[in-house]
Amino acid sequence: MAIRDLFRRRQTRIPADPADLDHLRSWCRTRVGIEAYLEPETLVSVPGLRLVAFDGEWTRRAVGDVATARRLTNELKIPLYDAMETGYPDRMRLYEEVRIARERKERARRLREQMRRADEGRADED
Repeated sequence: MAIRDLFRRRQTRIPADPADLDHLRSWCRTRVGIEAYLEPETLVSVPGLRLVAFDGEWTRRAVGDVATARRLTNELKIPLYDAMETGYPDRMRLYEEVRIARERKERARRLREQMRRADEGRADED
């Protein structure tokens, strides 16, 4: 293999999985204010499409190629942005922060409850 082969675009494209495209379509049916962000192809992954709702909730799936992403966003009538040029919206980061904080609180609540039950079990033994 020559060095130039490393920089040449791959000739064979991996087609998008129909289940992934169906997931993106169904995700759009249950949310509003959706924007699509095209993630670039790398040496180890095919282009991906990240959908972001108005509140920052998001999902991501591989789409195989840019043409498939454009067809899908045209079909769904949602705007398509290049993630390398525009970046992702701040609401996505805020949504993740709130989700993580909520999970931590829930985990702490469950731990306190387990400790309380363990303490009650020891008190019954005395």
